[in-house]
Amino acid sequence: ESPSGDESLESIESTLKPIQESATGVTFAPKLDDGLYLVGCGVRKKGPIKVYAASMYSSATVLNNASSQSNLRNAARSFDSSSPTTSFVLEMTFNAGAEKIAGAIAESVKPRYNGDPSDINDLEALIVAGVNKKGGQASKGTTFRFDCSEDGVSVSVDGNVEGQASFKNLGSSFVDVFMDDSAVSPTLVDSCIKTWGSGEAKVISSRLSEFSNGKPASKGKDKRLQKKEQTKIKV
Repeated sequence: ESPSGDESLESIESTLKPIQESATGVTFAPKLDDGLYLVGCGVRKKGPIKVYAASMYSSATVLNNASSQSNLRNAARSFDSSSPTTSFVLEMTFNAGAEKIAGAIAESVKPRYNGDPSDINDLEALIVAGVNKKGGQASKGTTFRFDCSEDGVSVSVDGNVEGQASFKNLGSSFVDVFMDDSAVSPTLVDSCIKTWGSGEAKVISSRLSEFSNGKPASKGKDKRLQKKEQTKIKV
């Protein structure tokens, strides 16, 4: 039951605001089309160069766990029924070739991934293929989206889905690039905790969580996940 009887999910979501990443000026929407919420945003720097603005989107459960970095990381990489997907949306603020940006992302994932290192090549190839479709340059304004789940990491470039690198634990390793103690964008972690870790935001996240964990749609999702699990076992 929601805290006030006349409150709807829409009315709570209408209070959510975009966040502008302060170092780059890039603004991220409060919610993605598939219902994931903006947790926070930051900048990825290489020396003095601002390479891209990075944002993390996830479930209300993850918003609810933004009180500390360890809680946030654990919730974002759990991929359970209340939070099956965590997405990272990156917007380039610097020009880089396909191989360069794909290589940089792959190099960050490699030390965090305990599977076969060649699995990372699949992820790298998807990024390269997506950038090559737009002329081989990840120019300023290019957007990447990485959907992380227990199935792996799905890659989109400028809104076009390139494919999925389907390896167990690759999704959680990708989350670690942005959420572990050596995160590549410390300002992203800070933003998530600052945005959702206290005050009125905690009230909003707990209400969102009540709605998303209580509505029939999430039960349907559970069944689909169970079905997916059964299919995997058969295979």
